[in-house]
Amino acid sequence: MNEQQIHDLIEKYFLGELNENEQTELRLALEAKRSYRDRFRRAAAIDAQLRHYWNEDIGEDENSRLFLQSEASSRVSSSSESEMLEPQSLATVSSQPINARWLTVAVAASLIAVVGVLSSGVWKASPEPTVAQSRSTKVSQSVDDTPVTLSSFKVAWLVTGYNHRFNDGLSPQDNFFQKGNYELTEGSITLRFDSGVDVSIEAPARFTVVDSLRMKMDAGRARAIVPEAGHGFVIQTPTADVEDLGTEFGVYVSEEQDVELHVFAGEVNVRTANLPSRRIQEDTAVHLTSVGTKHLSSTDDVAFTTRSKIGYQRWLADSTARRKDPSTLLYFDFEPDADAPALLRDRSQSGLDIDGQIQGCIWATGRWPNKGALLLERAGDRVELDIPGTFDALTISGWIQVNRFDQALQAFFNTRDWQSGEHHWNILRSGGMSVGVSHAFTINSERTKVPLGRWTHLVASIDAQKREATYYIDGELTQQRQWDHATSLVFGPCTIGAFGSTIANPSAANPDDQANAGESSLRVESVRYNRELRGRIDELAIFQGAFSAKKVKELYEAGNGFD
Repeated sequence: MNEQQIHDLIEKYFLGELNENEQTELRLALEAKRSYRDRFRRAAAIDAQLRHYWNEDIGEDENSRLFLQSEASSRVSSSSESEMLEPQSLATVSSQPINARWLTVAVAASLIAVVGVLSSGVWKASPEPTVAQSRSTKVSQSVDDTPVTLSSFKVAWLVTGYNHRFNDGLSPQDNFFQKGNYELTEGSITLRFDSGVDVSIEAPARFTVVDSLRMKMDAGRARAIVPEAGHGFVIQTPTADVEDLGTEFGVYVSEEQDVELHVFAGEVNVRTANLPSRRIQEDTAVHLTSVGTKHLSSTDDVAFTTRSKIGYQRWLADSTARRKDPSTLLYFDFEPDADAPALLRDRSQSGLDIDGQIQGCIWATGRWPNKGALLLERAGDRVELDIPGTFDALTISGWIQVNRFDQALQAFFNTRDWQSGEHHWNILRSGGMSVGVSHAFTINSERTKVPLGRWTHLVASIDAQKREATYYIDGELTQQRQWDHATSLVFGPCTIGAFGSTIANPSAANPDDQANAGESSLRVESVRYNRELRGRIDELAIFQGAFSAKKVKELYEAGNGFD
């Protein structure tokens, strides 16, 4: 399918002119290609925004509103795929009748003009608000970004959460939020609306999902981070409506219905019945009442959670569990030891005590602002360690951020030299992988690439008894290989962020090589290092046993809650 064909199908979808075959064709196209889903989201956001502006204009003109609903139901092939926003309480209401049929034509014309052009937004039409029904009260920790589907009635979905629990009958279905009422009784969550808006909520909280550009807070704390495509997003409170004008803001509603507004960036429009709307600028906190606003001393960033804060809480809990897990052979959390800053502490309880020796490197921030990492930026930067024993099956897991590709090969985690049964993981200049176990297999692939400048999760799950190795990037299987010859897995001296090769005649090494070796206790004076990684690493673990795809996905989700 070419660009013009997908353009025409999306245009016809919003005009309600798709036949059954075209609906199937569009659905398959959206499932197959992300760029098509992005284009559909942009068009959907435009549609939702136009309807939002329409409702502001017609106010409480009941005849016009009913007429538009009739038009909408005739335009869209299924009533469940049409959306009417509830008219909002505005300070001024137009007293002049508006020709709703003319507006429908204008909306259609506007869609034709801007389909696939405006900045990215997300919207899926939803049925009229209903109370969300669910037997489940405990919700899984996180859900990846979900592609648009034409048959979906969901308005928002769970992005991340920590120890969260909903009241019976007031919980999302399979981590998706339809229009309706919800009650969060424990923990904290971040939900992403179809408009691209992220809203983070802490328990206890009662709220209503209205549509992709509006929610209502009855009690609790909510923080909205609004991208360009979500401008106009509204959080309705008992005393006022807070409308985004390109911003990040928090709303607190107490059980006594007292309301606070904290604007962290940009500005918002505050609308109260029978009063003119007011703009509140960034770095401003106010108490909202039905008769106006009262300024508070300052904004309170700590009082409102974010996706990143929730993700860090979840990772801390998972990190603690990994340390105590008997299958954890080695665990580097890359948090500095104030008493030994040149050591990378093994936090596992395996009894092996495999502390790494840091050569060069700079302590830096990791996936979260208060998470540690090592920055490898200069010649000689690396971490050395020695892992004893042989293994039948194991899993290697790590989080890295590559800043640039300086070499044909960049070493993530390699054994010294490459003796039988030893594993290497290198990254090609293109971002592809060059991996393998000596005397077993090698893989050179550019099927899935490690991106520059983004935290990426790498996993190798290797079963020497089954003679099978599986590699994952960001929780998704990227390569799998089987081999013929029996071999056990071994490590011995290893290096994180470089590859060390033994020099047969140390006296023949040039002075630069010897200086580069540093003063390690691993007898590195006879080793030359190259394939140096340029970037950051903030977690590395080795687990006994070859993890399944499900367990690898759990590892990824536990560490993925960062901005």
